[in-house]
Amino acid sequence: MERYDMAVVDEIRKRLDASYDEVLFGLEESGGDVLRALAAIERRRAEQRRAEESGELFGRAIGLAKEGRLRGLRVSLGGRAARDLPLPKGYKGAVIAELVAGVLSQLKVGLVEGEPEEPAESEAEDEQAAEE
Repeated sequence: MERYDMAVVDEIRKRLDASYDEVLFGLEESGGDVLRALAAIERRRAEQRRAEESGELFGRAIGLAKEGRLRGLRVSLGGRAARDLPLPKGYKGAVIAELVAGVLSQLKVGLVEGEPEEPAESEAEDEQAAEE
């Protein structure tokens, strides 16, 4: 069992208004490193917030399904709606909506950059033909 300096514990508690349980989790997760402990506590709080939001979404989806008002799921990218997905009516639609929303909330999209590639011979011929 690891022992931690109370000055370190108090500092983490003060900085994040964290409980002893959160501080203990952070320190154990980080191997005693204060900065990593702070980051671990913040990460855990963010995960808990997402779980709560997901539960609220599920509750709203069930309520709308009971009322027969659940029509679909809107997927947004940034602040813009990217696509509306129609859903079956009733509880099936609510369950599908929750599953899709859960999966989408876990996705992170990034760009992969690299050097431009030379076009293959057939692509180069297609480009020449298009220019003519």
